[in-house]
Amino acid sequence: MTINEAAIDRKNNLNLIRLIASLMVVYMHSYALCIADQTRDVFYTLTNHKALAGGIAVYIFFIISGFLICRSFDKTKSVGSYFKARFLRIWPLYFVVIMVAVFVLGPIITELPFNIYISDGSLQYLRNLYFDSEYSGLPWVFINHYNQSVNGSLWTLMYEVVCYILVAVTALVWKRFKSSAFVASGVLGCLYLVQTYSSFRNNSFLSNAVVSNFVKLGFFFTIGMGYYLYGDKIKLSLGIFALAIVGLVLAILFADFIIGFGVFGSYIIFYLAFQKRFVASWYDKIGDLSYGIYIMSFPIQQTLIELLGAPKNEYSKILIMNPHKNMALTFLIVIPLAWISWHLIEKPCLSLKNKTK
Repeated sequence: MTINEAAIDRKNNLNLIRLIASLMVVYMHSYALCIADQTRDVFYTLTNHKALAGGIAVYIFFIISGFLICRSFDKTKSVGSYFKARFLRIWPLYFVVIMVAVFVLGPIITELPFNIYISDGSLQYLRNLYFDSEYSGLPWVFINHYNQSVNGSLWTLMYEVVCYILVAVTALVWKRFKSSAFVASGVLGCLYLVQTYSSFRNNSFLSNAVVSNFVKLGFFFTIGMGYYLYGDKIKLSLGIFALAIVGLVLAILFADFIIGFGVFGSYIIFYLAFQKRFVASWYDKIGDLSYGIYIMSFPIQQTLIELLGAPKNEYSKILIMNPHKNMALTFLIVIPLAWISWHLIEKPCLSLKNKTK
């Protein structure tokens, strides 16, 4: 069976895989925020100290997104409908999360009077509404934390939106030349290797954080696009799946993890997503909770540290918290919230994408 044959119906595990990835982000952040020790992340050990759970989760998001967004544009009647659908998927809940952070969470947590809090740069945080995550903190909010960011998960959305735009802008190319997606991933992969290992890695342009992040995330996104465009050629084979696992293990042990995960991890993801032996159709009935978990969990974790954390020692005001307790409590809070946001915000907004005046 090819990917296209398996993807004819909606019976797949893409949403379940994204759910697991969103929970991996919470897992990683529990160590980063509570004790500032990410070496305890089990994925750090499993990847031979080359990657963390949250990083792998983001790579998974972009691989799947490349597949789904390319398919969405290919099947949408107009560019306007495409952008409308993308806007309705990302922005409504994103807007709510940012407004709650500025006008509810911030005033409750800050040590400043409200009038000073508002005039002291808190409104700069609203720049996140147009995906400028340069301002990630609020005045005197979480000031005794290892990480003072209010929502450290939002930074990836800027790159996601850029990829959405590039899919539309380059449509004439990838629709005519399917190989262009894998060519783009090859070019971005080479750029990543130059940024990481060559003598040019200290070049001010190549080492720029925005450029570096786009190269890496674009690498995974274009791989996902390639899997869609060659969906009629790529077979879902248990033998290839086993070889991909072996390849990924060898990459972890002897090569670069990013390249290894792009080459081998992508096949593993799509095999698990589209094989028909086990399909989590029960999860699709619950709703797609991954986006809500991803963008709401970070401020919840920070708030739990603020309320339940204790000073690191008698000489420090830095608050620490048991990361496993923080993670468990976050799951108990964010999963129901994500379910509510899906049914009250995300799903109703998505229902508008096919409506016309």
